[in-house]
Amino acid sequence: MVKAHQPCATHAVAVPGRGARPGVPRAAPAFGLLLIAALWSGASLAQAPGTAGGGAATPVAAPDAVPADTATSNDDGAAPRTAATAVEAAPLKTIPVGKPELPPIPPDGTERRQIAEVIVTAQKTAQRLQDVPMSITAVTGDFMRDVGANTIADVSAYIPNVKFSSDTDPALGQINIRGFGTSPLNSGFESSVGFVEDDLFLARSPYITDGMFDVDRVEVLRGPQGTLFGKNTTAGVFSVYTRNPTPQFSADLNSSYADPQELRVEAGAGGMFADWGGLRVSLLDVDHKGGELQNTYSGHGFDDLEQLAGRIKLLLKPFDGFESTLTLQQSKTDGDYWPVQLSDLADSTMTFLRHYDPDVDDNGYNHKLSNNFDGYVHKQSKTAGLVNKWDIGDLGPIHRLNSTLILGYSEMGVDASPDLDNSPADIATLRTIWNHQQHSAEWRFSGDFDNGLFGLGDSLNVLLGGFYMDTHFRQSTVASAGHDIAAYLATGDAVRQISGSTTTLPLPGLGVLGDLLAGVVAPVIGDDHVTLLYDTQVQTRALFMQAIWHLSERWALTPGVRFNWESKTADLSGQSTCTAPPLCVMKIALSAKDYDVRGLSRDETDISPKVSLQYFWGKDVTLYTSYARGYKSGGFNAASFDGTNLMFEPENVQSWEAGIKGKWFDHSLNVNLDVFHSYFDNLQTLAIDGAFINVANAATAISQGVEMDFRWLTPLRFLNISGSLGLLDAHYDSYPDGQATADMPSGSTQDLSGKTLSFAPKVTASLTPTITLPLGPYLLQTAVDWLYQGDQYTDIDLDPHTFEPAHSTYAARLSLVDPNHGWTLTIGGSNLLDKNYATQVVDTAFFPGGYGVTQAAGRKLYAAFALSF
Repeated sequence: MVKAHQPCATHAVAVPGRGARPGVPRAAPAFGLLLIAALWSGASLAQAPGTAGGGAATPVAAPDAVPADTATSNDDGAAPRTAATAVEAAPLKTIPVGKPELPPIPPDGTERRQIAEVIVTAQKTAQRLQDVPMSITAVTGDFMRDVGANTIADVSAYIPNVKFSSDTDPALGQINIRGFGTSPLNSGFESSVGFVEDDLFLARSPYITDGMFDVDRVEVLRGPQGTLFGKNTTAGVFSVYTRNPTPQFSADLNSSYADPQELRVEAGAGGMFADWGGLRVSLLDVDHKGGELQNTYSGHGFDDLEQLAGRIKLLLKPFDGFESTLTLQQSKTDGDYWPVQLSDLADSTMTFLRHYDPDVDDNGYNHKLSNNFDGYVHKQSKTAGLVNKWDIGDLGPIHRLNSTLILGYSEMGVDASPDLDNSPADIATLRTIWNHQQHSAEWRFSGDFDNGLFGLGDSLNVLLGGFYMDTHFRQSTVASAGHDIAAYLATGDAVRQISGSTTTLPLPGLGVLGDLLAGVVAPVIGDDHVTLLYDTQVQTRALFMQAIWHLSERWALTPGVRFNWESKTADLSGQSTCTAPPLCVMKIALSAKDYDVRGLSRDETDISPKVSLQYFWGKDVTLYTSYARGYKSGGFNAASFDGTNLMFEPENVQSWEAGIKGKWFDHSLNVNLDVFHSYFDNLQTLAIDGAFINVANAATAISQGVEMDFRWLTPLRFLNISGSLGLLDAHYDSYPDGQATADMPSGSTQDLSGKTLSFAPKVTASLTPTITLPLGPYLLQTAVDWLYQGDQYTDIDLDPHTFEPAHSTYAARLSLVDPNHGWTLTIGGSNLLDKNYATQVVDTAFFPGGYGVTQAAGRKLYAAFALSF
């Protein structure tokens, strides 16, 4: 139900066997219920210290879902991972799976190669990936380092039906899962893909790029995850877990140099300094001088980017059965901004722009742009997390009762100013400054009933918890007229922009006379700008539960539900400032109107259930089917120039899945396969129309398809093959008032019913063969990646100019490994054929009928050195 008010103005262990099904957590003891009640009141949480929220952290032995390294030495003949890697995390509540049954040694005495188990915490308890009834992919940090995947964009290429919009934008990255995601261009929209780092739910998508260092593993959960992770996870969840202090002192150094110029250094060190405590310190230093993207106006590279980040993890074990992990992280990023290349401009527009830069072009795909202002982005974040785990033990009929309390605080600030017109003419600039703060707390209990529910079934595991989050977001956006605005007003682009017509008159401006006019008018215009202010506070409370009921040795039923209550308030305003009213140039150009609306409020409630049924076919194969419902909250438009369309409604999704996960051929082949169908109601949409960012609720949309990933340790001991495949049909079921394209009259709409969604390629695939050979005391390993992405549109209006054809890219690497001394030397490259393609194409702000292209990185060659001890 929605009410809107508007006043006036664990250890990573291999578990190949199954055995008897475990018992599981149940109802919380009385003191637990009292604390959940305290969380519900929210009285003391506004000042809660920083923490980590949402899940139990355990390292993974080795993913078998995607091409990745394992934690065993008999996996592929490659150098074994250190024992420390496999036991970095503190013990965590696990679901027992019986005594492991080791395969007999073959008569010839040779050691069989087997894929190690993957331990994940997707259901907030440690389980084999094979036992989790959902579509999930796990990627280890070791695999990321091996393939040179330093960012979420790099990782997503190996995961079916996952798309990342940009690998060059630290402030506006967008993740799409199964065709659904949320553009961060309008801060009023919350993401459709949740982001969790070390159990802490982070409410803004730009956090994605801040903590991707010293990574232990990444878990990608596809489909709605509202029951355990709450609102704004209608498409899925990205969970990143970083390395914990190891039992013994250990250190890791990973450094690489890439062309175009980039030096990256990542390091971590620490361990247990006593039986009761441990520490790990890690850092990241990225210095990207770039040079691939050239600014012809200034004559130098445009893609400079620097990031400096650090993390401290303190692990304390004051008494048996209790541990507390404090995580402190800080990141700072500075760079050029916004890497958009103009494309498909009118001849008169090119004539106008060549007056300012004779070398300007409208190719869009040649790694060249022409901006009179480089633009900049400054981003800083600070995050603190505290995770307390208490193994309480047995309490009456409840066995293995444990408690997890997660407290969190984080803040992020962004100051970004792009060249709004993306051209050599000084027409306009944009500056956006925002600050986000969040406090959160989660307390959950789990326990086992070894005799099932009221004696029915083999066992029952129950998880019960409460969640609270308070966020405050403030933003100021200023669009300012530039020195050449008067010269621009004499062009056909300006006439079309202001009149809303569909054709650009052949008016190329006044040339030198335009310069004289600008020189005269600019002092008269003076400080001419439009300011938008957005201030919102959100309080979220939730209760959730899940039960894993093992009906028998073969069958398990998992129901769950989450009750969510949310309150939002907002103040919004738009104000035009100029020296010669009513001749306010930016107000006219943006069709802006002054407004000041205070005290907007929304109260929303939601119930997100889930249920799954599993069948265990022997010890190595699991079949499942599931249903889940997700919810994404409504909110307020942070980018309205005229004070209209200030609210949008929540969206809901219902999803059905069925899948099979298993190992075959004596655990040498692992395959995960699932089919899904999701139905979105009241889908929130955001469309870019020049300088305008329009928000709306589309009627309904459908996403359906197939996902598969595999890993095969072939009979040839030197060869492993792994890969993934995603087939997707994501389309609007009903959207009669869709966003118009640039060649349609201003204010018109189009019927997009039955049409595809943007960022929804019908096919994504990857294939990675890896060869490992002995070379004296060393190992020589080589691998090639084939990465395929099908056709897709990159803007919601499905303008043909935003269509990106299917393409393949290739990556390769050659590594020399010293297993005795723990070092690896690698040379490699990505996009080896230097494929030109765009990650996004949108309408331009000041040149109607033209487009702005964000081009993907070209060929990248690198050398890397890794040392572990």
